[in-house]
Amino acid sequence: MLSTITLDRTSRAPLYRQIGEQIKEAIAEGRLPAGAQLPTVRQLAATLGVTRLTVQTAYAELQSGGWLEATVGRGTFVSIQATMQPRWSAVNGAATPATVIGDILQMGQAQGMRSLASASPDPELFPGAEFWASLDMQRAHTGLVGGYGAAQGDALLRIELAAHLSERGVAATADDVLVVAGVTQGVGLAAQALAQPGDSVLVEQPTYVGFLHQLRAYGLQPCAAPVDSDGPALDVVEQVAAQQRIRFFYTIPAFQNPTGCCMTPARKARLLEVADRYDFYIIEDDLYGWLAYDDAPPAPLKAEDASQRVIYVTSFSKTLMPGLRLGALVAPPALRERLTALRIAADLGSPLLLQRALATFLQRGDFRRHLRRTLPVYRQRRDATLRALDASMPPGVQWTRPHGGLCCWLTLPPHPGMGDVPRLALQQGWAVAPGSVFLPGASANHHLRICFGALPEDAIRRGVEVLGEVIRQQLIHASSPANALDEWLPLL
Repeated sequence: MLSTITLDRTSRAPLYRQIGEQIKEAIAEGRLPAGAQLPTVRQLAATLGVTRLTVQTAYAELQSGGWLEATVGRGTFVSIQATMQPRWSAVNGAATPATVIGDILQMGQAQGMRSLASASPDPELFPGAEFWASLDMQRAHTGLVGGYGAAQGDALLRIELAAHLSERGVAATADDVLVVAGVTQGVGLAAQALAQPGDSVLVEQPTYVGFLHQLRAYGLQPCAAPVDSDGPALDVVEQVAAQQRIRFFYTIPAFQNPTGCCMTPARKARLLEVADRYDFYIIEDDLYGWLAYDDAPPAPLKAEDASQRVIYVTSFSKTLMPGLRLGALVAPPALRERLTALRIAADLGSPLLLQRALATFLQRGDFRRHLRRTLPVYRQRRDATLRALDASMPPGVQWTRPHGGLCCWLTLPPHPGMGDVPRLALQQGWAVAPGSVFLPGASANHHLRICFGALPEDAIRRGVEVLGEVIRQQLIHASSPANALDEWLPLL
């Protein structure tokens, strides 16, 4: 089955990486099913004309990523987890925020699906040595960091976070900062502090799927404000606010998830004015603000919040590592006690060991060095994504061209069958996120979110090629005379 591996010795990609990528593709497409035995290192090296070390390195990377399992004396086999399919792959499966989030997290563990679905950073770029050094420095304080911390967050971390936020233009002292377990917890605490079940709230359309899931869980009623390349439609925001009492507006001004677009300074200023006039709060999700590829990071709304209308939330899930589960919330003074009480009710606070390690990591300047290393990589992957879309998408498909973040938003032609694209792409071994789960309201079009942070450039190109071909085949099917007759028959 691996006799089809071809190596390009003129490519910049190392030979072991080429071998690994093609084995992944064979697993994802079902040509290597779960439990299938791979050739020995010696056999594959002889077949491909490479050294045993090259094959050994490829196998080792695939094992660490969860694609392969090796047993001494038996051999190397395709991992069972590597072939787990998302629930939205079912023919009649309904994609909901909960199922898509769960599937994306599952794929992140199994790593056996070639995924353009997850807005995740690349684990290969995590600053392992530096962060382990920061953790190791806590050994001398084991008795302290092994216990509970302050509900608001460790004081040393809050000092470092206040300095960190000042680089984004957010003026905050350590006392202003509430440590949260990532942006998802932060925006969830803000929603609970501001609204009760049955209340109306405003969100962008499209928006972060995780927050839509939270709104459902809290019994809140989302009203949608469409997003264009300049940000949310503020005429809609003002119209809804004038007609009913809304508790808050949730927005991602910088490199919005899922579109990648940024709110313009003019719209930011007007949004703050509208919030003041109609007396509602703004929950600002600044998760992607640091990931700017073409210009300086855009200033957040909180930097201009003279009227104390903005609850600002950020974290290190996209810029450092998702598993850290640490972020910061800065709220108007009137809400701080309520938010801290909700944080205590949620989980008593984040692990003190990780808080102290992050404080050390920031204090030593390791975060800035990490960004300097990773931003060029993500910029190249963004560029590779846009080149692949330009080359592979059939006429009628539109997409955003983000200047930062990790996402592109595709709008598909208004043809029958476009809703099947995510499922059909999965059958070809590639996961993309169905756009419906990012929409609080109805849409005339089908959409997809594709993400480029976690894949190398050659894999991005291949994934977009496969996606483009799936869409093209659906368009051909939709326009065929036989299919048109099938659609008219029920009406006759």
